[in-house]
Amino acid sequence: MAKSNAVTLEGLFGRRPDEAIKYLQDKKPTAQIDYLQVQGRAHDHAFVIAKMTDMDMNAKVQQSLIDAMDKSLSFEEWQASIEPYLKEKGWWGRQEQIMPDGSVKSVQLGSDHRLKTIYDTNVNQAYHKAREHHGDYDIYPYAMWMSRGDNRVRPSHQALDGQIFKRSDPYYQSIKPRKSWGCRCDEILLTSEQAGEYGAQDGYTTHEDISEYVSTEQMIIQGSNGSYTAPVNVMRLPNMPVYRTDPGWIHAGDTLPMQPMLDKAAQVPPMLGANSMQAVLARESVLGRFNEDVKKWVASVDPTRPRGEFRHVGAIRPEFVQTLAEQKGLELESAVVTLHDRVSLQHLDRAHKRHDPEWVENIARNLTAKHDLYWDNITHAPVLVFDTADISYKLIIKLNERIKGRDVVDAKQNYIGNVIRTITLDTASNLEKGSNYTWIATVNSSKK
Repeated sequence: MAKSNAVTLEGLFGRRPDEAIKYLQDKKPTAQIDYLQVQGRAHDHAFVIAKMTDMDMNAKVQQSLIDAMDKSLSFEEWQASIEPYLKEKGWWGRQEQIMPDGSVKSVQLGSDHRLKTIYDTNVNQAYHKAREHHGDYDIYPYAMWMSRGDNRVRPSHQALDGQIFKRSDPYYQSIKPRKSWGCRCDEILLTSEQAGEYGAQDGYTTHEDISEYVSTEQMIIQGSNGSYTAPVNVMRLPNMPVYRTDPGWIHAGDTLPMQPMLDKAAQVPPMLGANSMQAVLARESVLGRFNEDVKKWVASVDPTRPRGEFRHVGAIRPEFVQTLAEQKGLELESAVVTLHDRVSLQHLDRAHKRHDPEWVENIARNLTAKHDLYWDNITHAPVLVFDTADISYKLIIKLNERIKGRDVVDAKQNYIGNVIRTITLDTASNLEKGSNYTWIATVNSSKK
């Protein structure tokens, strides 16, 4: 066996990598013939080994990797612990395997090379997830691409060495380092001053907005069980090689570059998520494309036959996050606001609420407009009120609600968040009458 030069996680962290271990622990064993049958961010939730269709074996290998990370085992040590088990179960060498269509094909199962791939892929993914940078956009608004600079680096990756990107740009987030098989590139966080100093030197270029250079394309990949269509994100910077994420990779291209950023914002403290998303959505080039993506999804939903899908559409303002905590004692789990085809759109359709469908379709943009925060004294829920030409939109949000559904890559999700329950039209005068509503705060409005 060749000796591994990999640095242990314990050495990199200086301690047990608890977050990396939890990331791998939270995955559900999934049996598939081809790795590409599970795509995009679905790999954050599924533990997959191609051609390993025995669920017990799959779970055993997953646990062995968790143990290896817990004990900081090298590849050789992990291989010595799992190889006898795989051989005993017959998952070794080249063998004939029955495909889902009933045909029989000769496939490669266990080998030294396969085990090295399994170890490196899972451990490196978990390690990278644990040390991903979230938030701090106000302190470190830029990131510099850094490659390893050796002969193993792909030309399109090497060409990005020294390129500086705005971290709040979701299009950078969709192509950033480690979104390709075996990618060893990394990012260095920079302050505005540092970005300016580097950008003034030869060999460094600062990109404030790469939305016009990034697109999502579909690739047809041939697997053991047929061909698959997988999304990849493609970046075509002027005078540089075309860069592509790899199909089937854990952070492979998504049709909505903003959704991964909102996913991350939902996982961090609410004030941090609210501030970061406010900074991102303040850019018209980002907001415009994001709104169009959400609009297309809303238009595609049949509210009479919901599929249990959702899309993140924005975030509660930082001021409101703080006000809800101080005045109502409401500590949010996250600041992200979600639109659900069943909870939101079907309810809106069934209740025959008076509203303008076009306003709902443009919910991502409308959430960034000036609005007020009221409190519904009957349902004890916050109400966001948007003024539009002598009429007000009342947007009811259920806070800290358990949300179940499928995300943009059709992966099942089950988490605590904030979901839009209904949207109705009302007059401004009705909101001020009686005791049903209490005004709390305003964002960018002349009211109160």
